[in-house]
Amino acid sequence: MSSTSLLQNNANKENHNKKLVDSGTGSWHHCHDHAMAFESRKREQQQASRKLYMASVMCLIFMISEVIGGRIAGSLAVMTDAAHMSVDLMSFLISLISLWLSSKRPSKRLTYGWHRAEILGALLSMVIIWAVTGVLTYLAVMRLLHPHYEIHGMVMLITAGCAVIANMILSLMLYQTGHRHVQDGHHAACHLSQRTPASANASVRAAFIHAVGDLIQSVSVLVSALIIFIEPAYKMADSICTFIFSVFVLGTTMTVLRDILQVIMEGTPKGLSYDVVKEKILAMDNVKSVHNLHLWSLTMNQTLLMAHIVTADTADQQQVLKEMTEALFDTYNFHTVTLQMEPEGAQKPECIFCQDPRD
Repeated sequence: MSSTSLLQNNANKENHNKKLVDSGTGSWHHCHDHAMAFESRKREQQQASRKLYMASVMCLIFMISEVIGGRIAGSLAVMTDAAHMSVDLMSFLISLISLWLSSKRPSKRLTYGWHRAEILGALLSMVIIWAVTGVLTYLAVMRLLHPHYEIHGMVMLITAGCAVIANMILSLMLYQTGHRHVQDGHHAACHLSQRTPASANASVRAAFIHAVGDLIQSVSVLVSALIIFIEPAYKMADSICTFIFSVFVLGTTMTVLRDILQVIMEGTPKGLSYDVVKEKILAMDNVKSVHNLHLWSLTMNQTLLMAHIVTADTADQQQVLKEMTEALFDTYNFHTVTLQMEPEGAQKPECIFCQDPRD
């Protein structure tokens, strides 16, 4: 090859590299930008851990108080509330362990890291509260069959009143919304709540459900305590209160269980529409079709997207990739976006992966 040809090839390479730099393909929304998503996730985990530490301390204090008060009063309903607070404490500790695991960096064996530990911890927490609810329901049935017991209405009333206050404080501590801020490489301090609803931290959400359940039980225990204090002969109200709460617990945990299973089964995340995301992609310039589109989550607030994009043969695929990646990150709260650009002839109608999933 002549020296003139070598110089021309070098010039072409330099021009190509310059175009890549000018178009921003080397710096926009690549894996380096996920550092900000990582920092956001880290801050969220720290906030969740702080809430769970505070909730655990308060839960331990009032659990001991309820055990003492329930024992003195002879109230199964108060002891039930104390047992559920002990389950709450156990679930808080499980959540703290799962948050610690989910903060560990990825490995070659677990390339996504331990993020799913948070989901598994929330699931274990649900299973524990169901088991305890079943045991306490059984004890309530035995009390109705063998009503030879005494309940001290005044002690039960005082203990139940304190439990209501404690669970109100606990619920407020654990309450969280999907409104938070994020900073990315192009836009400063965008409100995620204006994009798509950001799901709350799974561990804190499960803990909040526990606390709300305990609050409602504490209110029902307070009502039954008032009844027994006014008329001691109606001591069966203690067991009835346990039955009512058991049904309520099963109802409140089903919503959390559904969301947990959605993450484990890698379903389309709550708040995202497959069709809407696909239409957003198809609306981009020079995009002919999209297939092999997948939407799933690592946790309740870490959503991922993967898709194969077919572009016009005359299109600059790098430019289309750049614009589409920016549009998806700016419109939705995605943790990761992976796009594969393909020419028009790549999509085969008979290929199962090129077909849309069923409704």
